[in-house]
Amino acid sequence: MAIKYVQFQSGFGVPNPSPFCMKGEIFLKMAGVEYKTEIMDDPRKAPKGKLPFLVDNGIEVADTTLIRRHLEDKYGADFDAGLTEEQRAISHAMARMVEERLYWVTLYSRWIDDHNWPIIKDFWFGSMPPIIRNIVPVVAQRQVKNGLQAHGIGRHAEEDIYAFGAADLSALSAQLGQNPFMFGDRPSSLDAIAYPIIANSLIEKLPGPMLDAAKLHSNFVPYVQRCSTLWFPDDQH
Repeated sequence: MAIKYVQFQSGFGVPNPSPFCMKGEIFLKMAGVEYKTEIMDDPRKAPKGKLPFLVDNGIEVADTTLIRRHLEDKYGADFDAGLTEEQRAISHAMARMVEERLYWVTLYSRWIDDHNWPIIKDFWFGSMPPIIRNIVPVVAQRQVKNGLQAHGIGRHAEEDIYAFGAADLSALSAQLGQNPFMFGDRPSSLDAIAYPIIANSLIEKLPGPMLDAAKLHSNFVPYVQRCSTLWFPDDQH
């Protein structure tokens, strides 16, 4: 019985506008396991109230880090095969950088930035009935604002928030260099994490400081094309 992988809808010319949804699916592809995808619009219905999650033989696994662990423990996947202990440590640290700061800058750029928020609001809520469409986005944006405040990054000035994001993108670009993937010729777990956030940073329909910062790095576009061809060959944009 195939694994059921539940995630957000695709959009904006990337496999998924949620970097975490992309990450989880890439891990499934790297592990070589059979799975089927299911789209969920309301993450409140998901375990832990967020997407993605998977269901494997009746067992629900929510959070991409736990999805990775599940694939390692049950199916013997080794996403960092061939990496040295030092490289694995660097991978771990850079993954935390992406997911604990750069992701939050991306969230800010979409849900708080006055230019991109109307675009995001229409994408996620535009098909709702009129009355609901006027209420739900306000509640959702408030939740994001509260999350940004609780994280701490939302307490900074906008220019500082974007400076954090630009610095993290620069670090990813430096790590990639002229290599095909983050640690050389073979993709590893860091690519499953870095590629989604870089691809989402390059979305032309969401202009602003994050897009500008991503475009400064000439190795990003070919890297995204390379990863897209490898993991989403039927979903080229």
